[in-house]
Amino acid sequence: MIMRKIATMLLSLSMLSTVAIGKVSAAENNKSIDYVALGDSLAAGQKPTAIGSASTKLYGTSYPKFIRDDLSSNGLLNSYANFGMSGYETWNVANDLMTTDSATQNAISEAEIITLDIGANDLLAYLEAEEGDVSNLLDRLAYMDQDQINYLIYQMDLLKSSAVPYTVYQVSTIVAQIKTLNPDAQIYVMGYYNAFSFLNDFSDDPALQSKIDILIPELEELIQAYNIVLEQAITAMSYQSPGITYVSTWEAMGGDVNSNARTYLPLDIHPTVQGYRAIAQAFWDEMSE
Repeated sequence: MIMRKIATMLLSLSMLSTVAIGKVSAAENNKSIDYVALGDSLAAGQKPTAIGSASTKLYGTSYPKFIRDDLSSNGLLNSYANFGMSGYETWNVANDLMTTDSATQNAISEAEIITLDIGANDLLAYLEAEEGDVSNLLDRLAYMDQDQINYLIYQMDLLKSSAVPYTVYQVSTIVAQIKTLNPDAQIYVMGYYNAFSFLNDFSDDPALQSKIDILIPELEELIQAYNIVLEQAITAMSYQSPGITYVSTWEAMGGDVNSNARTYLPLDIHPTVQGYRAIAQAFWDEMSE
């Protein structure tokens, strides 16, 4: 008999204590787990880069790698596949899942654990901030008067009622695709953290910073609006198809207080190694329940 949660196992002290997921044949008998990560630059492990920098993107330790390493160090990991790509939007992941006999399809069909973070780039594209680069937005903001800023805020409010529900619908479709490929997989869907906390005290120009300060809470509200709708959708899906879990990373990454902003998000929306570890911890919190 295939079980969705079969045991609890001791993990390292740096992470939370337990995880138990998968099929009896893979995880109970052999104590091995096949883990697949899907998503955008966060899954890929993109490093923080100064806004507007023309530097080549650099990659390092991502939150899936922390999950992978702890599974491995405890003798639980059978295989690991990370398909996270910088710039990925929901349609990219959906397309990968629909490609017959692709590496993504094959890996998912065998996985016990699947993590997913996607949707941010869909929303940021509406703000001309592709892949999290807000330099274009800030350049425009520098020349805006108050009326233009008010109109930008109005546009962001519209995103909450239009783009947010549509993006969440796309994510829900991806989760349904995964369940079709592997009904027994445990799927963990990430809610986004306060990705714009680095904009606090960002500019040396007081006039520009005052405009940025007006925009910061609006950006934060956009992320939270997405998180709220996403959590509702994932929770609803979990009632019909067990093994789907929403993972909040808002508090883990500093929340509204932004107490860890300089440590976790010093330059742009991409975390430092410490930030990626904090995100991985949030996943373990859910996996260990």
